[in-house]
Amino acid sequence: MLPTRRLQLRIIVFATIFALFCLFYSEFSVSKLTVENSTKTTTTTTTEKPKKTPKFYKMLNWERRESEKRLNNIEDLIRANLNTLPNRTSSLSPLQMCTQNSSPCVPGLKNFEGEIRTAPKYRLSTCVVQKSMSTVMTSMFCYLRDEKKFLANHRELLKDWKIIRFCMFKNEFRNLGGVFKKFKVPPQPNNWTNIMMVRHPLERFVSGFVDKCYRKPVIQKYCNGCGRNLTCFMETELARMWGQIERGTFQKTYEDRHFFPQSWRCDLFQYFSNFTFIPYSSSHNFSITSQLFPIFRNHSVPESSLKYIETSLSSGRTAHSTVDSKATAFVAKRLESSPYLMELLVKMFYHDFVLFNFTLPAI
Repeated sequence: MLPTRRLQLRIIVFATIFALFCLFYSEFSVSKLTVENSTKTTTTTTTEKPKKTPKFYKMLNWERRESEKRLNNIEDLIRANLNTLPNRTSSLSPLQMCTQNSSPCVPGLKNFEGEIRTAPKYRLSTCVVQKSMSTVMTSMFCYLRDEKKFLANHRELLKDWKIIRFCMFKNEFRNLGGVFKKFKVPPQPNNWTNIMMVRHPLERFVSGFVDKCYRKPVIQKYCNGCGRNLTCFMETELARMWGQIERGTFQKTYEDRHFFPQSWRCDLFQYFSNFTFIPYSSSHNFSITSQLFPIFRNHSVPESSLKYIETSLSSGRTAHSTVDSKATAFVAKRLESSPYLMELLVKMFYHDFVLFNFTLPAI
């Protein structure tokens, strides 16, 4: 890593820490002031503006601009991927390779981790999975939990990031079992709809690699120590999946959370039939509202709330979006043009392809 890049990362980290400190300090101060004033008057409300949140939002605007520069200046990414790619290790089709005895393909439906967000008054929940619209779904369900409070605190759907999310610990569960217990809902049948956005494994992987291995790495020996090299990272990540399966425990690192199979999330091994799966794509002709709004209307979400969501989503993308960048185009082309790399992808995500009805690639 060049010194200028290391310095840039340090600046981003320190700015994030400072913004978080300011945010939580100001929210504590506002809460304290509200409690003190409530002894003097009954007109004080609990929706005073957390004054530092907009400052964090401004930092996200800066990060978006820096990300766009980084994602479209890819000479170092190209240099890191000049290695000659090996041939495939198998001549079998993906289906044959992954259904044979002693298959080299990672099994599906493992108990890795779950993150559920709820909007109880509408009897809705969503399983959020990193790189499958998790930031937007988290903020959307926070908004639906209490629309007035979300807006009164000057939050925005595309900027309410996980580390400063307004509903932190307020509408969050590890699995549907916790949701059913909290709201006294029978597992089946019931009047809740549980949504899970699922993304094509290739698109999700490319987005994750560009974001975490190129745009903004978070640790010094990032991406399994492979840095920006796609081949090294795919080989080591597949080995990590198998290693943790064989040990029977998951380390749940920051990077693993962004790459491990979607079918390992939210206890799908137990609750698969309870979910409504919605395929998500970052392509411009994909409309998430056309998929979600019929469900929301069935659960009596007001048209005014739907209008706010639609307007927010049409205003742009999150600051960490990698769509339409030169980096994304380069990584996708290198991956799709290599039978060896595509074989690794299928070995990692075969069951995501099958369980979520994505077409297996021809290798």
